[in-house]
Amino acid sequence: MKRQIVLSIIVLALSFSVSYMLLSQEGRGLGRLKGFVYDIEKNPIEGVTLTLEYMGFDRKLTTTSNKKGNWKFGTLGKGVVRVTAEKEGFRNETIQFDVSGVMKNPVQYITMRRLTEVDPNLKKNKLSKDKFSQAKVLFEERKFNEALVLFQKCFELQPKMYKLGINIANCLVELKEYDRAREEFQKVLDKMTEENPEIKGNTDVAKLYASIGDSYMREDNLEEAEKYFKKSIEIDLTDHALAYNVAEILFVAGKTDEAIKYYNIAIKIKPGWPKSYKQVGYAYLNKGDTKKAIEMFKKFLELDPDSPEAFEIKEVIKTLQ
Repeated sequence: MKRQIVLSIIVLALSFSVSYMLLSQEGRGLGRLKGFVYDIEKNPIEGVTLTLEYMGFDRKLTTTSNKKGNWKFGTLGKGVVRVTAEKEGFRNETIQFDVSGVMKNPVQYITMRRLTEVDPNLKKNKLSKDKFSQAKVLFEERKFNEALVLFQKCFELQPKMYKLGINIANCLVELKEYDRAREEFQKVLDKMTEENPEIKGNTDVAKLYASIGDSYMREDNLEEAEKYFKKSIEIDLTDHALAYNVAEILFVAGKTDEAIKYYNIAIKIKPGWPKSYKQVGYAYLNKGDTKKAIEMFKKFLELDPDSPEAFEIKEVIKTLQ
């Protein structure tokens, strides 16, 4: 009887040993691990997510630190583990070490640094980002004075972000302070060309020239507007509306041949846009080229048969024919 009891105990012990070995082989066992997470001033940090990963096994555990910054893991097997601490507003921290699968492991201490301590400019960056978002909303709401103040504040916080000058200039244009607006546009333009003197194909530079042209157009200074619009098109021939605007200026100024040239540029850039065909039709008509005018008017009707101007154009075609 005693022999049977002894054998049973041995069998149980062997069974437990084999089971434990299998568990340990998969990163599971009787090991325990605990630790603390603090900031650089040794204050405990609550709510930190801690992830334990085995380097040699496919096993991952997660826990969260409590008010005292305490965290712990259980059922650990022997192996090399990596523990990563994460919390919003802090830099992620990682430690790596060996754990035992049969006993308590040494307490681990993790120090986390706030992002503003890692990079003092982040707080300033966030502030300027918030102000920029507010300023954009105000601009969209047509509250241009308020938007201008915030865009200027953003620039004070981030003076290297010189393209903020475009936002400042746009506000000034809407406030009809055209000279000041052009000064701001020019400052940005100077910086951009300083960084990259090769401006051909530079869409941003082209847009700046167009913006300056637009400011002159709002003042009815068509001569200066034409100059800047043309420069914009020379730099980047991708904006059909810009080419169309140049054509309109030239047409009003009585420069019909040049106007036709720019209407056709707009058509080339965006052949499916009906408005260019209608206007260039009138330009050809003004020049006395009836055949070409009818051709352009018909193309306009083909692209936009339901236009409110369709009836008028049909009548013009009938008269010409």
